This record gives sequence, structure tokens and C-alpha cells, in this order.
Amino acid sequence: MNSSVPEGWVLGKLGDFCEVIRGVSYKPENLRATGSADTVTLLRSNNIQSGSLNFDDVQFVDIGKVKQNQKARFGDIAVCMSNGSKRLVGKNAVFQKKCDEQAYSVGAFCSIVRTLGESSDKFIAQILQSDQFVKQVEFSLAGSAINNLKDGDLKEYHFAFPPLPQQQKIASILTSVDEVIENTQKQIDKLQDLKKATMNELLTKGIGHTEFKDSELGRIPRSWGVTTIGDLFRNIKVLTSDAPDLPLYSLTIEHGLVPKPDRYVRDFLITNSDKDNYKLVENNNLVMNPMNLRWGAIAAHHGARNVCVSKYYDILELRDKKLSILFYENLFQSKRFLNLYESIATGTLEEKKRVHWSDFQHLKVPNPPREEHPKLQQAFRSVEQMLEVQYLKHGKIQSLKKSLMQDLLTGKVRVSVD
Repeated sequence: MNSSVPEGWVLGKLGDFCEVIRGVSYKPENLRATGSADTVTLLRSNNIQSGSLNFDDVQFVDIGKVKQNQKARFGDIAVCMSNGSKRLVGKNAVFQKKCDEQAYSVGAFCSIVRTLGESSDKFIAQILQSDQFVKQVEFSLAGSAINNLKDGDLKEYHFAFPPLPQQQKIASILTSVDEVIENTQKQIDKLQDLKKATMNELLTKGIGHTEFKDSELGRIPRSWGVTTIGDLFRNIKVLTSDAPDLPLYSLTIEHGLVPKPDRYVRDFLITNSDKDNYKLVENNNLVMNPMNLRWGAIAAHHGARNVCVSKYYDILELRDKKLSILFYENLFQSKRFLNLYESIATGTLEEKKRVHWSDFQHLKVPNPPREEHPKLQQAFRSVEQMLEVQYLKHGKIQSLKKSLMQDLLTGKVRVSVD
């Protein structure tokens, strides 16, 4: 980090302004099935999600295993210190619940960062979300086979600290942007719930049907048929070695969604020497990660942009281009199909299980008449468009927040304190 700081600021170690407290070590026999006055609610790495704490999947540990300073306080920050995925090490979130009403702590793979003395806990929370923090975490992990931070690593991280009144002002500005981001996310969550309800209706009842019949898939509209995935889709090949060099964008699947163009991992040229390692994804192809189907890792690529994926992904192309790709994309992401993927997955270890095309192609799916597909496509698309508007808004606000952090946390733009 540059040693020059604005006048009145100091370049200091995080350990000069915070203490770092390692999480609770425990044995299985120390856990309890439910929470009580004799337990502490324990959060782990999976509870730190997108800059906030999720309390859906927690553990309860005997209160005797938790030291007093390990009990979280309002404004403390939970930090992931060790994870199988390097990119998740360092993720963090603030305890915003009233910790005097219920005892919370973190597991041994996490730590608590607690502000000391005359420092703003909200300002510290913002610098732990900054690029400066991420870069120092990456430096700590570089060259190591173990994705693990020590408490001493965090204490040595350097940041520019303004006087307390400026810390509070900066934190107030950035927190107000966080509130807008949070409200936008709530709108997205509501639309996601609406999407689930709408998708379920369209996938099982279609549009405007009044007559239904029993089938091997359950009740479906009378005019619908039943067919196999293999009858509808072909599994396309890898890039051929004699194909011309292509400018492609590498992509991955995240939570069942192919990233939007501005989130592509990297822009690069696929040359003859490495074409056999990639597959070309064309508009309205389905991308399927056969190693990750239990989490719904299957999605359609929408757009004319050339993209590619690893050769280990399956690329499915509709044999009849007049059919609705959105109908089948949502069908394959439905709960029923997630259960089917589980039933046909092979492999002895859970993390090594995969679904093979030879089995996948024989799964049965509903088959609406060809003339109904344009209406289905439009219905699905209208819901997607509402979500895309909110995703775009969310992304713009996040970009604004990132720019503000760079300006305010480095002193490039100074704030006035009334």
C-alpha cells in the first residue's frame, strides 16, 4: 500500500485499531440439537453470505466451550479465515442483531474482528469490504497450498485511517449506499419468489388450459405429450482443431445462472493448440455442469456473443429451434429435476458424483405442442425481464459503491465534517 496518506490521516495496522479473536474449537459431543440458555449459537463460513450473516443453518455449542471474549457483540465482524475455496477466505459480515438478547459466536475456521478504542466499527466494516483488504488477503495466501489466514495476518494489514469524525462520516455515506443495495436485493428476492410461483404454474399447467390428463409425469394439459431429453436435445462436440481462431469469453455457472456479459471471467483468444479444451456455446444453448447438478447448475446462454466453457461441461442444443429454451431451462432447474439428477448421479464420494449424458438423455419431460411454445417463451421472458431490470440496477449501485470506496477510503476525495 502506498505510504503517502492525506494530511491528518495515519497509515496503521489493523491490529492497532482492532483485536482479532479466533473462533470456538469444539468436538461433536459439545454440540446440542437446539438452542437454550446453556448454549451459544455458532456461525460458520457458510453463514457469511454476500456481505451479510445468514442464520438459517447454525449450530448450538455448549456455553462452557465459549470464552467470554468469543461471544459476539453488536458491531463485531465475522471473518472467514479458512476455506476449501481460496476466493472465499476473507469474506466477512457484521453482527447486526442484538447480541445481548442471544449469545452468538463463530467456529474455529472464522474469527471475530472487534474495534478498539476511538475507532468507528462501521468504518472498519467498510475497509474489510474494500479492494485493499482483498489484495492483502490474496498476498497472504499466495504460494500456500493451505487456504488459511492467521489472526496475526489480519493484524498486520495496513490501511489509511482518518480521524474519528471523518471515519464516522465516511462510514455513514457508504452505509447509506449499502441500504440502497439491500433494498434492491429485497426487490430481487420478491421477484424471485414471484418467478418460482409463475414458473411452477407454466411448467405444469401451461397457458389457458382447462382440460388435463394423468401422465407418467403427473397431471399435465391434455394437449401436451411426454418425450425424452435426448429426443429434444443433442449434446454438441468440442471445438475442432481445424476451426479458425475465435475470440471467446470464458464463463462459469453460478447458482444456476450463466453470468451476464459484464461478469465474464476473462476475454481471450482460443487458438488451435487449446481448442480441444473448450466447447463453444451459441445463443440458446443450454450449459450443464454434470458435476454440480444437485445445485441446479444448468442454464441457457442468451445472446449472440461468442462464449466458451470447459470441455467438461455439456452443451445441449435444441433439435427444433422453434421450441422454447426458457421452458426447458426452468424445467431443468425445478425441484423435481434436482431430485432426478440425484437419482441418476454416479460416484462413490458426494463431491465426485456426476450425471452422464447417457443417463440424462433418457429422462422424461413434458412436451407442449409446437404452436404453444412462442406463448410460453414470451411468458417466461416477461418474468426474466423484470428481474434483469433489478439486476442491472443492483449492479450499477454496486459499481457506484466500489468507486466511492476507492475515493473515500484512500482520502482521494475528502469529506467535510459538520
